[in-house]
Amino acid sequence: MLRCFILVVIVSALMLISSTAHAQFVRISYGGTSGYNVPLWVTHEAGLFKKHGLSAELILISGAAPSMQAMLANETQFANTSGSAPINVTLQGADAVIIASSYDLIPYGFVVHKEIRSPADLKGKRIAISRFGGVTELAVKIALEKWGLSSKDITMIQAGADAQRIPAVQTGAVAASVLAPPGLFRATALGLRTIADISEMGGKYPTSTMFVMRSYLAQNRPAVKKFLMAFTEGLHVYAQRKDFSMAVMQKYTKLQDQEVLSKSQDYFVRKTLLVPLTDPAAVKNALPDKALGRRPEEFYDNSILQELINEGFVDSLGKRPR
Repeated sequence: MLRCFILVVIVSALMLISSTAHAQFVRISYGGTSGYNVPLWVTHEAGLFKKHGLSAELILISGAAPSMQAMLANETQFANTSGSAPINVTLQGADAVIIASSYDLIPYGFVVHKEIRSPADLKGKRIAISRFGGVTELAVKIALEKWGLSSKDITMIQAGADAQRIPAVQTGAVAASVLAPPGLFRATALGLRTIADISEMGGKYPTSTMFVMRSYLAQNRPAVKKFLMAFTEGLHVYAQRKDFSMAVMQKYTKLQDQEVLSKSQDYFVRKTLLVPLTDPAAVKNALPDKALGRRPEEFYDNSILQELINEGFVDSLGKRPR
């Protein structure tokens, strides 16, 4: 009996070693600590990439340009960014393609210094965004348009991540900024006021997408399929296991405030797509003026996710696509 038990243990160990040895290694970049990155972190921390045959490493790369450079150099194979990054590089001649979109609204609050009482008070003031050409710039423009203002009425400055923009608003170095949870709730916990929720102002936008290079997709389609199986399952874990998701968010953001973490989870999970099919309407809204005449379908590929739906994988997770 003891010999049989030892044999079973040895065989199991060899199977585990073999499985790990044959797992395809991939690097996945993400652009910051906003709450729409949490499903990727959850997927990794829950061991789902490993479960589906990938050995994955997550890398924080701030900014679309460095992220794209890493992708072009094949230092990373997948990236979690806003849709503007793959769209813009594709327009410049690269072959990037969006393979999944988990959040297609604009999850930003317009946060202001205590001296700002109404949108009209923003005239002539400085507003901090993370970078030009990204979703934070678009969020500011959408809010200004709703208030009857234009970009000419204010001065936008590029100020980096939440950790730089929140103190800038606090001290009055800038009059306002746009922040996504958990940074948004961190700012309000510090006493800053939110004068608008931009996600409620209408319109879709590919805020959180996964993209690869088309050449990588063509040569490694099985690996991309494994990635999407893991990520889709991760979205379900994210939605169903709040305590686990909050713990993961705390690990990656270094935030200790449980109320901020809880509010951030609740904010995003309500409208996160558990089956991350890309909506052409969201991509269309992200196309810049220079993309005149280009079709949204040129910038994304839903085919592998559709395979997972048709094969019953999505139903096996207990949630039908919506």
